[in-house]
Amino acid sequence: MKKIFIYIFYSLIFTSVQAQNTSRTITVDGLQRDYIIHLPPSFNTLKKLPLIFALHGGGGTAESAVRFYDLESLADKNNFIIVYPDAVKKAWSIPGMASRVKGLDSTVNDLHFMNTLLDTMIANYKADPAKVFCTGISRGAMFSYYLADAMNSRITAIAAVCGGISNTQAQTYFLKTPLPVLIINGTGDPLVKYDGGYGTLNKRNRGDENADLLSTEDLVKKIVLLDHCKAVPQTHSLPNTDPYDGCIESEYIYDGNNVKVAFIKIENGGHTWAGGTQYLPKFLLGRLCKDFSASQKVFDFFMSVK
Repeated sequence: MKKIFIYIFYSLIFTSVQAQNTSRTITVDGLQRDYIIHLPPSFNTLKKLPLIFALHGGGGTAESAVRFYDLESLADKNNFIIVYPDAVKKAWSIPGMASRVKGLDSTVNDLHFMNTLLDTMIANYKADPAKVFCTGISRGAMFSYYLADAMNSRITAIAAVCGGISNTQAQTYFLKTPLPVLIINGTGDPLVKYDGGYGTLNKRNRGDENADLLSTEDLVKKIVLLDHCKAVPQTHSLPNTDPYDGCIESEYIYDGNNVKVAFIKIENGGHTWAGGTQYLPKFLLGRLCKDFSASQKVFDFFMSVK
């Protein structure tokens, strides 16, 4: 009897831990939309929790984002909910932004999906409507920029890695309410080029203004201006903890009225998530920075938002 009790006890613990990641669906505009939700162990003891939408890149999925971003231990430690939404056909539909992913369905209203998903998180999962964050790499970063504009009154801050906005978007891009933005881009990124343009793997969209990205420095200047931050940043170098990764990082902090723009420039950094994995060869993506963890930087930035 004692052995049975112990078995049931540990089974319940194991099941509880495993249940922290749950696949869910909602119907939006007649489409079944999928997402994965991660709840911290403190979920049942707290009234409201901050929420991060972790947005996969083009060609990715919610499941791949769980593994790629490695956010959950930080979420558990700091009492955050993480939601990993799935795009239709693996590419977020962003007005004014072309996609490398074939078969993009531009009729999908991902803005409506995200608003509905946020409503669901607030109503059913204790998400704090005053602490809603977005992060992602590549098209996940681009979608984060889009949501900062399109859902401006509902998004608290974003952290965008290896992303940007197109020249088409830039013409009307506006942050009605200034919000904190963390930008992490590498100078050796062949897909989202530091100096702007189309990127080496975007040949089929060449000549399309929707695929022609602003340079990173022009993007930073635009966000700093929209957030009414000081034009001259505080600058410091990050520790070169791995001298063999070929990367060196500088951080630029632009202060404003209760709003901060942070830009981490990775010299020689590629289209990668710093501190993560070299998920494709260097000749395709460029170098992986190992000097810091992008996951930790994202959390530190979001937690610094008042």
